[in-house]
Amino acid sequence: MKRTLIFPILIFNISLAVNCFQPPIASAEDRPNVVVILTDDQGWGDLSLNGNKNLQTPNIDSLANEGVSFDRFYVCPVCSPTRAEFLSGRYHPRSGVFSTSAGGERMNLDEQTIAETFKAAGYRTGAFGKWHNGMQYPYHPNGRGFDEFYGFCSGHWGNYFSPPLEHNGQIVKGNGFLTNDLTDKAMTFMEENRRSPFFAYIPYNTPHSPMNSRIKNSRCTTGIQKKKTICIFVPLWPCVRISIGTSEESCRNLKN
Repeated sequence: MKRTLIFPILIFNISLAVNCFQPPIASAEDRPNVVVILTDDQGWGDLSLNGNKNLQTPNIDSLANEGVSFDRFYVCPVCSPTRAEFLSGRYHPRSGVFSTSAGGERMNLDEQTIAETFKAAGYRTGAFGKWHNGMQYPYHPNGRGFDEFYGFCSGHWGNYFSPPLEHNGQIVKGNGFLTNDLTDKAMTFMEENRRSPFFAYIPYNTPHSPMNSRIKNSRCTTGIQKKKTICIFVPLWPCVRISIGTSEESCRNLKN
């Protein structure tokens, strides 16, 4: 069974990108698959691992407990610069990113991305979720080293229930709750490329607003505590928790 490395990158834990840029030295048969999960607008305290009593995040907690957790790293307070730093491995001003709109979210075209690095090493590359580093080609994910892209390129999406999305430059209709849909597409990509090394980047849209949550969706309700101060925000978290758990299980079950 091919090894699959899972890097859950939270808003406070993006330094994992550094190790991803090391050139592969193993043979093609031994190169591990790499899955990077990025959550959107999550804080350090939004995990039961860190003492939050209002929600449960067992799948994320287990990845930290069974792997490595960094607790001394600081990132940008907004989306595009943080994403650019992960994709390029450099401070965001060096890549030309200085804002979240009006062109300030675009990385300079002479920046080499982590996807281009993996692709040059013979990996299949896919991104599934929120991009926010340029909407049009050549700033588009398909122009920055990703063979497969499914999601949206802007910084904010107004509806999380079967919304219009993009698949490799074509407008398509989403299938159900967006976080679940992104997970399903990523799992399909991993299954289709199980016989070759792959790099899957899953930048989830949640828990960023809008505070859409399908309360009746059994995949998204387990563990919710209905306290008035958190009842709007918390329902988004089980969707992330379940999706990460589903992705992890899918990775563990991949066979050559």
